[in-house]
Amino acid sequence: MRSNVALAVGFAATAASAVLWHGPGGAGERFATRSDRDVRQMLHYFEMTQVEGHVQRGPIARRILYKGPADDFQRTELVRLGEDLPGIGEARWNRPRSNLTFPLPLLGEALAMALGSFLAGITIAYILSFGRNGDR
Repeated sequence: MRSNVALAVGFAATAASAVLWHGPGGAGERFATRSDRDVRQMLHYFEMTQVEGHVQRGPIARRILYKGPADDFQRTELVRLGEDLPGIGEARWNRPRSNLTFPLPLLGEALAMALGSFLAGITIAYILSFGRNGDR
């Protein structure tokens, strides 16, 4: 019974730390700010001053949304170049909300990684405890 409580507390603490790191800790906003800066620099480099590109917010995700005037070639290349930026999973031109698919928010990624690591650690500890208990 005590081990179940300890596991539940550890699980909750892991989830809470991931949420705190992403939200109030500012990791999500730092990612979005850095990525927005990278997109602006890329657009400035290619002299696409009438095109805007921003990281999706609400929730923050690894997606760049472009808007502004561009021909088909420019649209295709900006999507390709945007997807090559560090940490970006998808780039696309802004379309009505009904056409958008929703990528996993960064908060969801942080929770999945933290809880996955927690479960991997528990599994490894459980496996290693078999060797110790069998030696007695």
